[in-house]
Amino acid sequence: MASVTRKTQSRRQDRRVEWTQRFLAATEQLMREGHAYTDLSVDKLAGAAGTSRATFYVHFEDKGDLLRGLATHVLADIEFAARSWWQSEQLHDADALLAATTAIVAVYRDHQFLISAVIEAAAYDERVSDDYTTMINSISDATRQVIDRGQSAGTIRALPAETVAGALTWMVERVCHQMVRVTPPENDSVIARSLAEIIWSALYLESLFDDQ
Repeated sequence: MASVTRKTQSRRQDRRVEWTQRFLAATEQLMREGHAYTDLSVDKLAGAAGTSRATFYVHFEDKGDLLRGLATHVLADIEFAARSWWQSEQLHDADALLAATTAIVAVYRDHQFLISAVIEAAAYDERVSDDYTTMINSISDATRQVIDRGQSAGTIRALPAETVAGALTWMVERVCHQMVRVTPPENDSVIARSLAEIIWSALYLESLFDDQ
């Protein structure tokens, strides 16, 4: 009986993931067309996703629940983008760091409307705020582990790892949110290189781009 229950729960979770992806595409398309998330009705969202209001409520409690699910999906993309640096065996890999910041900026570019909606909702929806902060803190903790490993290997200078990781993580979040949405895509490489330079200088105290 327990096995059947687990399989049922797994299928429900798979369906929720599937519908989250469908609603992600639909929501972002509506927002690109000029709709604010706060103004979108459940009927509008469901119609854009090719389903009904009833199906929406099978998988989500309300629009806040949907937004938290969408935020989780996007933050997972950001976390995945950062792994090229986190998982670098050298712990002193400029190319991996630049690849990570480039990929992170690309995620913000692709999902700029949704991320703005999440940050706006976090100001008045405590659950959205808590979930968003928890996800950012998870990225910060992974960055702290990189700093800890680098310090143990002697490649990262002595720094308060937890504080520096938090500062760098929130810096990236703020810069990407504030700059990507108001600058053209042609500027993304400049933002990515600037972030990489700041992080590299903070951790290694040397220039990442000595030739420029």
